[in-house]
Amino acid sequence: MAAVTVQLSDDDLQKLAELAKQRGVDANTVLQQAISTEKLIADNVQDGDDLLIKKKDNSYSRIVFSK
Repeated sequence: MAAVTVQLSDDDLQKLAELAKQRGVDANTVLQQAISTEKLIADNVQDGDDLLIKKKDNSYSRIVFSK
């Protein structure tokens, strides 16, 4: 595994810490998960797919990403 250095704004660093705490993992794991999620979304957007979020009330929100 390679080590990398990233520069994050204070706001993004806080978001990263909050996500790690919520999930009970370290910041490195959150970043790895974020990269995997972004890759999944990018691959599907490239194929012309849409992303839907099912809400608690069983309604859906459509998320549109530009290529």
